[in-house]
Amino acid sequence: MKTKETEKKRTEAGKPHKKRRHQYNRREAVLGYLFASPWLIGFVVLMAFPLCYSLYLSFTNATTTTMNLNWKGLDFYKVIIKDPVFWESVGNTLKFVLLSVPLNLLFSLYLALLLNAKVPGRKMFRALYYIPTLVTIVAVVFLWKQLLGSSGVVNELLGVFGIEGPDWFHDYKWATPGLAIMGMWSVGGTVVIFLSALTDVPVELYEAVEVDGGNWFTKFFHVTLPSISPIVFYNLLTATIAAFQTFVQPMLMTSGEYNTNYLGYYIYNTGFTVGRQGYASALSWMMLVIVGIFVIVIQVARKKWAFYND
Repeated sequence: MKTKETEKKRTEAGKPHKKRRHQYNRREAVLGYLFASPWLIGFVVLMAFPLCYSLYLSFTNATTTTMNLNWKGLDFYKVIIKDPVFWESVGNTLKFVLLSVPLNLLFSLYLALLLNAKVPGRKMFRALYYIPTLVTIVAVVFLWKQLLGSSGVVNELLGVFGIEGPDWFHDYKWATPGLAIMGMWSVGGTVVIFLSALTDVPVELYEAVEVDGGNWFTKFFHVTLPSISPIVFYNLLTATIAAFQTFVQPMLMTSGEYNTNYLGYYIYNTGFTVGRQGYASALSWMMLVIVGIFVIVIQVARKKWAFYND
């Protein structure tokens, strides 16, 4: 009898506790959603809804001059496959991506290695290399027009050595390299990510290489690169996606001419200048497919050169 009464008391005593815990969990969930609501509302209004709406527009004849939408189905996608301007913009974009992404990654890794060296004033240099990322793109455009113009600073320096520099942003051969070089201005964020990875490389590994008689070459390729390979993968992935979306630079520097009619600019020009928003939406989803293919290729290749501790 005592045992049954004891169990009954314990059960009755535990019920309010479970009820209170349930109330606390419920209140915490409500507060969590309340604090996250600004981001959730922004995500739904500024990302999820435009994404779904653009997918819907890609199946219609939407334009900037009419509100009457007629269902077109896959017609625009069939036209895009045969559109020579689309494939030309894809080729121009690929040239830019294959040039700018390795250039930016190598340059940012080089800067991170320099800033990781134990020299006086390195904190000041880290801040100086990050500041350019805070400058607005319009100011950067005017700056690089002065640097890489037909009579700019770079061509003046080349003239000292007897080299006639090109008109970088008005030349079919040099416009894309000029934009790629211009992109090196804003590698400060990538440098910071590389720098954080370099500071986490165990010093014991470098000491072990020194004991075995290894030099800086051995340290870099057998210790540094394998240790930061996950960060290299991350920066490669984000840089590739960003390069495919390049739009402001060709719009302000070349107006899409001189083989710089990249996908981003072609989509903008089709949707807002020409006014064919349905066709531009279909182009956007085609670009998503192309970027997705590159992301999958990078993900598959990652297994062979990116090493994780787990």
